[in-house]
Amino acid sequence: MFQNISGESLKNQNEYVEENKKVNTKDVLKKLFAKENIILYIVSFLISMVSFDKNNFMFSITPFALAIVASALSNNRPIGIIYVLTLVGTFIKFGLNNLLIYFITSLVFFSLILVIRPVIQENINEKMKIGLHLFFATLLVQLVPMFFKTFYVFDLLTSIMLSMTTYIFYKIFTNSITMIIDFRTKRAFTIEEVIGTSLLLAITVTVFDSFNIFSFSIKNILSILIVLILGWKNGMLVGATGGITIGVVLGVITGTEPIMITAYAISRINSRFVK
Repeated sequence: MFQNISGESLKNQNEYVEENKKVNTKDVLKKLFAKENIILYIVSFLISMVSFDKNNFMFSITPFALAIVASALSNNRPIGIIYVLTLVGTFIKFGLNNLLIYFITSLVFFSLILVIRPVIQENINEKMKIGLHLFFATLLVQLVPMFFKTFYVFDLLTSIMLSMTTYIFYKIFTNSITMIIDFRTKRAFTIEEVIGTSLLLAITVTVFDSFNIFSFSIKNILSILIVLILGWKNGMLVGATGGITIGVVLGVITGTEPIMITAYAISRINSRFVK
């Protein structure tokens, strides 16, 4: 009799454990594929296919994939899907060589985090201070090949510039991700979060640089629309500041003519008529 009771108890316990596993799996999947996370996945995939203009001496620099992955990690977001999507995007756009560089750099970055524990912070967007880890990981991967070829000061300066650029965009995206995740939450966002998110989206839409409809650039239309909405929702000062910032950054990335910077800046003036 006691054996039967023990057997039934063990069976019920196993069924309870299996049921809990199913519930936990559903909760995890539900959180991973929430609307805000899906938007972040799409942005991460698209931005990993953005690079600097080919006519620019920094055309081989593609810091955006590293920056978005590091920013998600700093915000305590699950980066598995984001990391895989950035790998796929880098391979599709830039080929196997750049994929290997990105993959090796990311491995060095993750290793540095394990070896040198980052500082944990609370009540701010950058919950883990991993900017320096990202900077040195990028710099180390760029410096190592210099020992096996002719050394040029230009290569050294370019490597430092790449590391600094990756670090800067990491800081920008760290504030941007918070607004993307909490866009349905009723709370006041800081100016840094608003402008940073607008810049993130503007860089993302540059992936459509080669797409045109009736000779109209999809990238320019979407970028100016972002500035219009930014000024409409946050006022003239934020709109003008965001417009100039987006214009300058996109000018460096895509090699846009300087006149376009003025177009982004005056987009805030036009947004007054949208109200």
